[in-house]
Amino acid sequence: MENADAIVLRTVDFSETSLILTLFTRQFGKIEALAKGGRRLKSPFESALDILTRIRVSFLHKKNNTLDLLTEAKLIRRFRVVESNLAGLFASYYVVELVDSVTEINDPNPALYDLTVKILARLEQGTLLMRSLIRFEGLLLKTIGQQPSLENCAECGTTINSNFHTENTEQKRVAFGYIDGGALCVRCAKLLRQTEHGKFLTSISTNALHGMKLLTDPLDKTENWKQIKLEQNVQNEIRGIHNHYFSHLLGRRPRLYDWLNFIAQNDKEIIQK
Repeated sequence: MENADAIVLRTVDFSETSLILTLFTRQFGKIEALAKGGRRLKSPFESALDILTRIRVSFLHKKNNTLDLLTEAKLIRRFRVVESNLAGLFASYYVVELVDSVTEINDPNPALYDLTVKILARLEQGTLLMRSLIRFEGLLLKTIGQQPSLENCAECGTTINSNFHTENTEQKRVAFGYIDGGALCVRCAKLLRQTEHGKFLTSISTNALHGMKLLTDPLDKTENWKQIKLEQNVQNEIRGIHNHYFSHLLGRRPRLYDWLNFIAQNDKEIIQK
């Protein structure tokens, strides 16, 4: 018998009374488990098996790629998103979809678990939704070893200079490679445009590149990222880069991709500007 803290990522009806759950646990990583009787009104799981709940579970770990068997689940916290914060709810669904998509079965990642718990609690508040998602995405990429290079050329390691420019100054742009893994110097970008990788290159303004570094800085323990002055067009550009980066990483668009515009339009930070 194993015990773990878990977040419910996904549920699928298995029969009239049972559920198949995808859980992201702190101790064992992602697991898939059968909850017999999980659909009954009076079940042994205390109504704790809804998506976005954080629970303490006991389960029998099975081998040979068969489902684990959930024996007990106790609610730790139900992430509640009020009706007036529908954007926060869809942002939370987007978070658990990404976690489900980038993790493998039985591959523990406690840092990502803690990060997910933190972002779900923040999204309940309904503020700073889009910049919170951008920060989460950046830190998620770091925990799985896929963080794009923002300070040095992803190919040769040359330092990429990026600083904010005033509104009256034409913004400089830097090449960015989705497959190559980040910002590129002029020389490497020119060479890559002559290869198959050329079609996966875009450009990013130095303002947006600098904003990405500030928003996704893992060393920012004081949460200064919440106070960064970020023009809306710069945040939109960062959002676009992240959209394409994750699509290339996953080999498909996230299912909630089309809801990101809704989340942005209903972000209280954006509405108040």
